[in-house]
Amino acid sequence: MPQTTTSTFVHPIDSETLGNICSTLGCAPQDVTEFSPIDEGLTNDSFRFVAKGKPYVYRRPGAGTEKIISREGEAFAQGIAAELGLDRTFIYEDPQRGWKISHFVEGCVPFDYHNPAHVAYAMEMARKLHSCGVTSKWSFDVFENTRGILELLNDEERARYDDFERIRARIDRLEGRVRATSGAPVLCHNDFYDPNFLVKGTDISLIDWEYAGMSDYASDLGTFICCSDYSYEGSLGVLRQYFQREPTGEELFHCISYVAFAAWYWFVWALYKDQCGDPVGDWQNLWHRCASEYGRRAAQLVHEI
Repeated sequence: MPQTTTSTFVHPIDSETLGNICSTLGCAPQDVTEFSPIDEGLTNDSFRFVAKGKPYVYRRPGAGTEKIISREGEAFAQGIAAELGLDRTFIYEDPQRGWKISHFVEGCVPFDYHNPAHVAYAMEMARKLHSCGVTSKWSFDVFENTRGILELLNDEERARYDDFERIRARIDRLEGRVRATSGAPVLCHNDFYDPNFLVKGTDISLIDWEYAGMSDYASDLGTFICCSDYSYEGSLGVLRQYFQREPTGEELFHCISYVAFAAWYWFVWALYKDQCGDPVGDWQNLWHRCASEYGRRAAQLVHEI
């Protein structure tokens, strides 16, 4: 999990949460101390604690997430991630209620989109996940998921951006072209961005698998890029790192389209979080910009293939 602040909770944790911790870790209530909130992460409410001298993280599901996230699917993916060595922090998740306990790793540094070693490690993890051959009964269809959240979105949120319908129409046009050229789905993380990479020295864990499921491989690449500050040329460098070569024209169109799809999904999700009274801040404008820019670039690439 991301690093915590040094502040402590004003109120103690509730008895249910304490019971979950004690039953999972085999400790007594008096063994659980040193609570402090974790500020990073957009979807959930998490805190650090110490049990019998060891640091852990407890994750509570965030407001409104029960309508858009399968916790059972997340728990399945977390187990696979642990087996593959992609997430070495995972301990247990309740597949019905969604609370989770993980190891807290001391001394971590932020993932750096401009650190070649970090990016190379992340792309290696993506290739390992996408090629693992595991099939999940849960899936993540960015198009259907976006439409599902759009149905929850009120007119006031839709009207906040003048180009909302224009971007939506472009995404809809690109969807048909991309679906026609998509291969078989693979297991993806689908929330593949910097706060979910836990970096310590030369080791990285990929955490928070709540959106994981069968998807197009480019879903992870699209999310990685749309959550960065990359220029378009920087984005092309990431794709070269993933493919370990120059992408073909079709691959380039496919992946750039998925940057737009991912950005549009997360932008709509951010508007929904606003509606739920849990805003995500500057991320919303970043995703809005990427949905517009990469949708336009993908439309141009159609004519170049």
